[in-house]
Amino acid sequence: MKLNDEINREIMFHEDAEVEIRSANDNSAKQIDDIRYFVSHGFDIIIVSPNEATTLTPVIREVYGNGMPVVIFDRNINDNTYTARIGVDDQGIGRSAAAYARNLAGDNAKAIEIGGLEGSTPAYGRHKGFASEFESLGGTLLASVAADWNKEDAIRVADSLLKLYPEVNLIYAHNDRMAIGASETVRRLGRDDIKIIGIDAAPEIGIQAVADTLIDATFLYPTEGHRIIQTALAILKGKPYNRETILPASSAVDLSNADILLLQNETLKEETCKMRLLKARIDDYWAQHSSQTSLFYASIAIIILLFGVGFLLLRAYWQRSRHQKELMTQNRLLGEERDKQALLNSQLQEATQSKLMFFTNVSHDLRTPLTLISEPVARLASADNLTPHQHTLMKIADKNVRILQRLTLPCQPPSTWRRSNVCFSICFPMR
Repeated sequence: MKLNDEINREIMFHEDAEVEIRSANDNSAKQIDDIRYFVSHGFDIIIVSPNEATTLTPVIREVYGNGMPVVIFDRNINDNTYTARIGVDDQGIGRSAAAYARNLAGDNAKAIEIGGLEGSTPAYGRHKGFASEFESLGGTLLASVAADWNKEDAIRVADSLLKLYPEVNLIYAHNDRMAIGASETVRRLGRDDIKIIGIDAAPEIGIQAVADTLIDATFLYPTEGHRIIQTALAILKGKPYNRETILPASSAVDLSNADILLLQNETLKEETCKMRLLKARIDDYWAQHSSQTSLFYASIAIIILLFGVGFLLLRAYWQRSRHQKELMTQNRLLGEERDKQALLNSQLQEATQSKLMFFTNVSHDLRTPLTLISEPVARLASADNLTPHQHTLMKIADKNVRILQRLTLPCQPPSTWRRSNVCFSICFPMR
């Protein structure tokens, strides 16, 4: 579809926007479901071409009333509950078609009209413009019947009308599909004298039908999908936009320009394919760039992490080295203290030995005279010729001599206990 191609081509230039297109296939109920789908899935703006004005007006009014922007294009609704509207001068197209039909059919122009869906605003405008202009130019509009925009209904309508109005020399259809359906009926009935014109001029349908001489002419219907996307983005971004835009009617396409337009369309399709290819490559490049950027930042993060781990390891090594130095210093100090204690212990032992030697020598020196004194004193204390007073004095002397002898007895070897590197020596007198 031409409009969809234009929309998709325009959206390529807006990286911050995405579009989803749904076709109702001329089914109003499905179009309402599609609108509710867009609302429920959180889309930012809805762009809708109402299939039927009366049927679609309530749901569009509801959506717009709930605060969601709505852009109406091509077809209209029955009130102004929308954010913006981009329409086409359908009456102008109808008048242009009437003028062309009058020249094509000649002075005795008698036409039948195969219309679009009843209740759709384009069908109403195309009929009104054609009927008023055609009759003002001297033509006769014999009948106008709706065929709901599709080829099959147009075949049926054309067959019935041609049987009712055999004098017809022109068929005016509201779109190219219905014009092609009417052409098939005309050829089947052998009425090659009847001229057929349509509207839309879609390259693969209308223009190709003109080039293949299935129909005599079609009128370009301006879609301008790029304008629709630009207006929607302006609404979302708070930029200025036109609330009402009416696109003017365009000229006819016939055998004189159909081939050129088809060639231009092929060129446009090729350029569009190239654009899509370039966009795909750009997207790939951006994806690679994003991956490389992510990898770059990940590498930086890993390097920073490695530096952090290395710093922690180095810090732990420094702390361990410092602790080892502190331990070595403490061990050295403990060793020096141990050596001091050993030296003091040795000196204490030497002093103790010296004391023992001194007391032993002194004891030996005292024992000899005490031994010599004790014997006479003991004899005198036991003598019978002493007076009681003398006897008492001798006993006192004997007792003290014995005490001195007991104090000067040789010592046993010292008993030694080692507690915390300090030696304690105790001498017990022999009894």
